[in-house]
Amino acid sequence: MKHILIISKNSPYTGQSLRESLDTVLIFAAIDQKVTWLLEGDAVFALAPAQDPKSLQHKDFTKAIKMLEIYDVDDVYVCTKSIAARGLNQSSLTIDTLGADFAQKQALLSQADHVVVL
Repeated sequence: MKHILIISKNSPYTGQSLRESLDTVLIFAAIDQKVTWLLEGDAVFALAPAQDPKSLQHKDFTKAIKMLEIYDVDDVYVCTKSIAARGLNQSSLTIDTLGADFAQKQALLSQADHVVVL
């Protein structure tokens, strides 16, 4: 089993990169790989409560994020600096996450067999 680290950096409603990241996480999890997902920068907005993607004419992918638990994806990290800079609180995010400071992000990178940045 390989350890795959998926890193998302872009806003959930700018292009398709966040949706592609989520799809990648779910695909690797479905084939029994150990998957860790790190959201940093504007990607942390994907986990913000009370979103209305339909008003932006986007598909609602937030339901799929809640399916991560079904796929045994327990290692979802958010950059603590990113959530603070955007006025978010880790405890109010739509799923349970782990906080990642600089040292934790470096550890995640060193533990991964493969890193995908989307």
